[in-house]
Amino acid sequence: MSLRDWVDLGFIYAGTLIGAGFASGQEIMRFFTVYGKMGLAGIVITCILFFFLGSFILSLAIRHQSVSIRDILLPFSGKKLMLLFELISDLFLLGGYYIMLSGCGAVLWEGMKIPYLPAVIFLCIGCVLWLKNGVNGLAGFNRVMVPVMVILTFLIGYHGLEGFKDMASLMEMVPSAGKGWLFSALVYVSFNMTSGCVVLSSLGTYTKKPGVVYGASFIASVTLFVMATLLYLMTSAYFRELSGVEIPLMHIASTLNMSLYWASVIILLCAMLTTALSFGFAFAQSVSRKFRISFDHALLGLFLGVPFTSWGFSNLIGFIYPLFGIVGIFFAFLLLCRRFFSFKIE
Repeated sequence: MSLRDWVDLGFIYAGTLIGAGFASGQEIMRFFTVYGKMGLAGIVITCILFFFLGSFILSLAIRHQSVSIRDILLPFSGKKLMLLFELISDLFLLGGYYIMLSGCGAVLWEGMKIPYLPAVIFLCIGCVLWLKNGVNGLAGFNRVMVPVMVILTFLIGYHGLEGFKDMASLMEMVPSAGKGWLFSALVYVSFNMTSGCVVLSSLGTYTKKPGVVYGASFIASVTLFVMATLLYLMTSAYFRELSGVEIPLMHIASTLNMSLYWASVIILLCAMLTTALSFGFAFAQSVSRKFRISFDHALLGLFLGVPFTSWGFSNLIGFIYPLFGIVGIFFAFLLLCRRFFSFKIE
């Protein structure tokens, strides 16, 4: 059983889930920090669920040697319904890919005044060229970028929390939002496992060793726990300053020094690119299988919607993200029907 397989699959899984919302601290604030001390309990439960759900999906993917969500879900539904679900999934992947590239373009414009559309086109070309190496290219990118994100987040957290000696009192600084911390954690997991499921299902041919799923999911869950806890502590410490702030991590880093500010910019870019590559890879795998074309030719489909990125980052999120919820609810419904009622939905 290869440690390399654990690391590669674990970092791909983590890199998929660490998107712009997570790395910026915005999701951590909304789903966990607002619940004070219980927010930390929510993070623990979230990461435990990521471990078990990731292990389950990855084990199905390896067992069926899947290259797309179809290979996993077909046993749970009929072919006609599967066609509709595949279409929604492919649109979800392509839309998510453009959202991440659009986010990178927005960050580069805000931080460095690099023109938005040329930056997005350049990044899209770079992603396609990188993904021509297939799953090894995806794994290699995450193998570097995920540790970079963790290390830089730790550096910002170390300097940002230097003046706070008592962690317990730090958590008390946040006025608790009530008793909804557990529900909030469950919503966060269900939302993120939509992308996690679709991407993990495309990795079935990476290995034939089913035992790697637990090591990979453990590495991903620990990585997410470390980053989420650091962001939770920072957003707790600076909670009163962060009201109305869109990107908490960048705001906190900017109050410390410029080096840490640029570190936060790098974290955001890494987070969006790791997610973009995961979405792009899963989309190309699905299209390649569906239309019986080569993976390299399927990658060209990633250029189709580049003009739509001119619509803007926030507009794309408002239009495409609701599809994430539809896919997640549908997938959960299929699993429940198959698990508890033992029938397919045609």
